[in-house]
Amino acid sequence: MKTPPPRAGKPPAQGLRERIRREATHLIASRGFGAISVNDVALAVGISKQALLYHYPSREALHAAVLDSLIEHSNRHLLLLLGAFTDKSAERLERVMEQLREFFDTEQDAARVFLREVLDADSPHMSVLMQGMEPWIRIAVDVLRQGQREGHVRPELDPEAAVGHVGLLLLTSFAMRRSTSGWPESDEAAWRERWLGEAGLIIKRYLFAEPRPPPARRKRPRRQTK
Repeated sequence: MKTPPPRAGKPPAQGLRERIRREATHLIASRGFGAISVNDVALAVGISKQALLYHYPSREALHAAVLDSLIEHSNRHLLLLLGAFTDKSAERLERVMEQLREFFDTEQDAARVFLREVLDADSPHMSVLMQGMEPWIRIAVDVLRQGQREGHVRPELDPEAAVGHVGLLLLTSFAMRRSTSGWPESDEAAWRERWLGEAGLIIKRYLFAEPRPPPARRKRPRRQTK
């Protein structure tokens, strides 16, 4: 009897590494890196501590793998963003928001992991995170500067500082959207949409200048008839 051909897909070792990384990501998002151990992750995956250490030789190596994977994923969205940019900064900002939302919808623990890293400023991995986020930051600053030149972004804004404030607002909004209990008698999914929609509205009001009214048309004096 012929043995059936192996099923197409990821090799077992690669699949296990990904399961380990995903469980570690979820635990870091839930508790913070300082509150979890290698054994915690192994129990969540359903393997022994020794089996986990075969793939990730230390807790720090696992931490680095979690951040590297999230940054790599976010930068894939960045490449899609760059290919879709137009010349108008308002449209570019909308596309930035769309790509960020798609990323955080796909990697639902990412916002919490990033926020915990930002709060733990002494983390040795903070510099790695900032290097990974730098392309996003540069694009956002460029969008704001172009908008200031075009006249529809508030001219008094400091683009770098504004990006920092907006980034923290977005990060917190995405990190907290699964923790908010919602408005009484409100559907949970609908409430999350309202939650993120309001964050977007706050950002727009903060960044964009009020549209200038069109110049008033001068009335021509009527000719007096004799």
